[in-house]
Amino acid sequence: MRRRLSGLTLIELLVGLVVMTVLTSLAVPGFQGLREQSQIRSAGMAVYADLQLARSEAIKRSREVTVCFSGLDSIAWSYRLHDSGDCSGSVIERVDGQDFPGIKLSMTGIGGDQLSFQPRRHQLVTKRITLSSGHHDMQVKTWNNGIIRTCSDHGLPGVPVCE
Repeated sequence: MRRRLSGLTLIELLVGLVVMTVLTSLAVPGFQGLREQSQIRSAGMAVYADLQLARSEAIKRSREVTVCFSGLDSIAWSYRLHDSGDCSGSVIERVDGQDFPGIKLSMTGIGGDQLSFQPRRHQLVTKRITLSSGHHDMQVKTWNNGIIRTCSDHGLPGVPVCE
């Protein structure tokens, strides 16, 4: 009496590998887009949180706190929170664009590359900070009434659409 051995033949194994390769090649571009969206959201929320920190530190310390940006319009950006009206005071917080690879930071508005928070409300300059990478972007907007908001023109998931 002969016993039949169970298992996979070489042909069945190769067919399975080909199917897995095709499915993987279809899925990888989608994951890269998700990764890019996640990086933009992380960078945008870091800027948003640090602007909120600067505002609360100005109120807590009863003195002006300034966010000083450098390397704008590039991926080699950074910013520092200083406890003074210019970029000469002691550093409260520093963030480097290298923590968010491939993310470009640009800024428009009055006042150049600085954003100052006063200890009193309603004394903030209107600015728009844009973080972008590939097909996605996120904006952090400040208004002269002291409000800081995030939004996206390109429907970034989890971020409100800009108006």
